[in-house]
Amino acid sequence: MLKLNRKFFDNIMAKKQMNANELAQKADLSNATISKLLKENSFASYKTLGKIAKALNIEEPAELIKND
Repeated sequence: MLKLNRKFFDNIMAKKQMNANELAQKADLSNATISKLLKENSFASYKTLGKIAKALNIEEPAELIKND
């Protein structure tokens, strides 16, 4: 499972002044999917990772992945 880089994610969300509901809409994902991501700090799939990266205009989706 891919772990979310929560610090980077929170920072980009703040910069874009976007909330979880807006992200879900822009990424064409359900609110439940975004809620689960934030609760578990992990991505369910590469497809979800790609959709979120695209919605946030992140060129490299790997930035959203936490490196241990």
